[in-house]
Amino acid sequence: MASAAPKPQNAQASKTQQPKTQQSAQPNTAKQGAKPATSKQSTKPETPKQGAPKAGPAAAGAAAAGVSATKAKADAQTPPAKQQPKQPDAGKNKLPEGKPANAAQASQTAQASQPAGKLQAQAQPKAQAPQSQAKQTQPKAQAQQPQKPRPEAEQANRPASTGKPGTTAKAAGAAATANSANHAATEQEIARALARRSQSVGTPSQQQLKAPKPPREAQKHPNRSAQTSDAKPNNKPIAKSTAKEASIATAPAAFVQPPKNEPRPQQSAKPATPVMVDSFPHEPEALATPPESKEVKHNRRARLRQVKGLDGLRGLAVLAVVIYHFFGDFLPGGYLGVDMFFVLSGFLITSLLVREFRASGRISLKDFWVRRFRRILPAALTVLIICTSIVALVGGDLAVGIREQFLGTFFFVNNWTQIATSQSYFADNEIQVFAHYWSLAVEEQFYVIWPLLIFTIFAISRRQPRRLPIAVSLILAIASGVAMWLIYAPGEDPTRVYYGTDTHAFGLLIGAILSLMLTSTKEDPEADSWASPGKSERVLAGTIGFLALAGYIAQLFLMPDDADFTYRGGLVLTSVLGALMIWGIVREFGPLKWIFSTAVMRWLGQRSFSLYLWHWPVVMILRAIFDGNHSSDKPWILGLVAVPISFLLAELSYQFVENPFRRGGYKKTWTGYWAARPSMSEMKDGFAKAFWPLVPLIVVASLVGVGYALATSSDKSELEQQLEMLQQKNTQSNQGNPGDTAAPANPVENTRRPIPTGNEITAIGDSVMLAASEALQQRYPGIYVDAAVSRHYTAAIPIIQQLKDSGQLRSTVFLGFGTNGPAFPDQIQEVVDLIGPDHTIVMAVPYGDRGWMAQSQRDVIDAAKKYDNVYLADWCTHAQSNPNLLYSDGIHPLPEGASEYALAFHYALLQYSNYDKNLESKCQI
Repeated sequence: MASAAPKPQNAQASKTQQPKTQQSAQPNTAKQGAKPATSKQSTKPETPKQGAPKAGPAAAGAAAAGVSATKAKADAQTPPAKQQPKQPDAGKNKLPEGKPANAAQASQTAQASQPAGKLQAQAQPKAQAPQSQAKQTQPKAQAQQPQKPRPEAEQANRPASTGKPGTTAKAAGAAATANSANHAATEQEIARALARRSQSVGTPSQQQLKAPKPPREAQKHPNRSAQTSDAKPNNKPIAKSTAKEASIATAPAAFVQPPKNEPRPQQSAKPATPVMVDSFPHEPEALATPPESKEVKHNRRARLRQVKGLDGLRGLAVLAVVIYHFFGDFLPGGYLGVDMFFVLSGFLITSLLVREFRASGRISLKDFWVRRFRRILPAALTVLIICTSIVALVGGDLAVGIREQFLGTFFFVNNWTQIATSQSYFADNEIQVFAHYWSLAVEEQFYVIWPLLIFTIFAISRRQPRRLPIAVSLILAIASGVAMWLIYAPGEDPTRVYYGTDTHAFGLLIGAILSLMLTSTKEDPEADSWASPGKSERVLAGTIGFLALAGYIAQLFLMPDDADFTYRGGLVLTSVLGALMIWGIVREFGPLKWIFSTAVMRWLGQRSFSLYLWHWPVVMILRAIFDGNHSSDKPWILGLVAVPISFLLAELSYQFVENPFRRGGYKKTWTGYWAARPSMSEMKDGFAKAFWPLVPLIVVASLVGVGYALATSSDKSELEQQLEMLQQKNTQSNQGNPGDTAAPANPVENTRRPIPTGNEITAIGDSVMLAASEALQQRYPGIYVDAAVSRHYTAAIPIIQQLKDSGQLRSTVFLGFGTNGPAFPDQIQEVVDLIGPDHTIVMAVPYGDRGWMAQSQRDVIDAAKKYDNVYLADWCTHAQSNPNLLYSDGIHPLPEGASEYALAFHYALLQYSNYDKNLESKCQI
């Protein structure tokens, strides 16, 4: 048997340069000089068992190059039956820790130590080592194809010999060194490929992020192993993956540990160390951000920059409102705090809408309304339910009209409900527990309409995101201010223009205009929402904002709610000043920054919503409990009691209602509440343990109280019922008594004039005169009384004109006004001139704890000094001396107190009779 001559080394090198995927189509034959195989082996290709490796010419060439010719000849003469290939040891096929195993290389190394002539004889399934799973799927026809040798770099990357005969220590060391170097180079190549692929695929969509992750199977490298005909490349996008994941997901088959025939314990792989990508010490990622998908962009949410000063501005606004309601004489313009709330709401809401549209390309109305309801509903409904149940418990005039108040407040139409039921913001004849919810109703109506309108405007003006929205908002704001100017009638009740959404929306719109001017239109959701263009603009904003603060404080002290200027430009000016203050605050420069960023102002601002909701019901309930003892000399007592109660309730509402629902939402808050029931021992103190079981009882009791209050609600108070009855009596009395318009027939003496009788007197007045009309008729039988609710001096003009034209205006006229607003000098002059100097006029000095009452009293006294035929009926002195004779509103006389009202007019007629005119009032004005 001839021995096989070793091939030259250059021939082997030429073979290694051929690609591994190219294989010969001829069957594998023995080399020259080798022992021929059996006829069965030479004529029919052999199909190896699954998992058996194929021995190719590359392995034989590598073995012949590593041994001497003498050694090869001696081995070739050994009988083949006695040369059984030794099974490779599993432990010897392992690479050092951290290196991938290569079973095919171990098999080829073992074959390389045997003679080249016996390679084909030993290519039986019994002598084969386990092969990688990637080669098990090759077709049978391809199994007999001779495999081309791998490139030199790949041969060098193979691990060293496992200790088989014919492998020297020097060769093992060289192979290990080459393998380590090539392995590091391969890791860098993988990382760079991953970065390029991340750039090509872009940001994954939401469906890709939610899809289940595929198993981390080894991927076959196209340059190192043959691909099967049915193999499908893995084209799933790889984005923002770590280096460890990248090395596992894209590792070539040559570095994957092949499965063994026998089960082996699974070893945990060491985490891959971060790699260097283009000299940047971070994990591989895209060098440029590719365009995002529409779905990903629509899910982006931009948040507003937190400005501490805005909380402080809320604190100033709520403080002004509370002082106005508790100590109105000290701060007559405190109601302007509501307009500051309007400007703030319009600014912040519009800023949120602008940032959402610019960042995501749309406005989610559902998410917007859910956030608004989460912010407002919990605290508002809590106050509504608890206070309604208390009203049912207290009863009396406090429960009058509670059904209409509750329903109007619940559906956020409180302002229109009060307008429809003729409730007055200034002349409240009955107690309105939820009168302050009118401002909340205006804001909620704005929140429903404004997002729809602003989204339409944004969609039309995408290329110019500021010009058209600002123009539309400015037109609407001007229209609202002009509507208030035109609808307001001087001297009449201004409730309609003050409560109306159409006439009082300019504050919200002015805040929206400021937002459209300042809010960033960048698409980046992380951009500063109110970025300043430069330091000079910040200085200008801080200076103008501070001057606006000075003007606003001046308005709080100098602009009462009954002045004509208030409704003809005053409230619009307040809104403009508020917008300038917000501009200075968001620029965070100058004194405004530290004034409104103090801890006290921020504390008030954070609790402003709860404090606003609680303070007014507390005042109304305490007034009802004190039974009307809130005359002009005692309002500070009520305020001292109501202020601490209001702050305590506001703090509880802020901590346990407002914050939990705002941060966690409805579902999470209720779930957390019920889940906390078993953990009573984990509560902080004994008070919490004792208080927690009371919460369900309070909720149930409040709901029961609400049901009872709505079922037993009365439409009219005791005073209203009394006034209605008296008005019917007056109508009947006036129809049956035409009266006498002539002067007294028999003057008694020159030093005295006769006192007019009832047939000579015409009485015109408001609800106070109506409440005392029965007493007037008893003292002056036959008197003509025309009195009604919510009348002012201007309402007397057409009545007097009608009576004068019909000849029914009698010689003596009683005038009782001033309860529903100030008696301005020009209005009094018009009324006196219309009556004429030939009539005797007696004017009542009004009484009440309203802010305009002092001015009304002075106007009446000045008229008596100016006109000789005008006398004073000092009702103010009688009421102030006997406050227990008044209803709970502190204005209208009870039936037993009505005689005092009639007595005041009688004293005025005595002065007329005695030619003695009193020009001063004993009432403390």
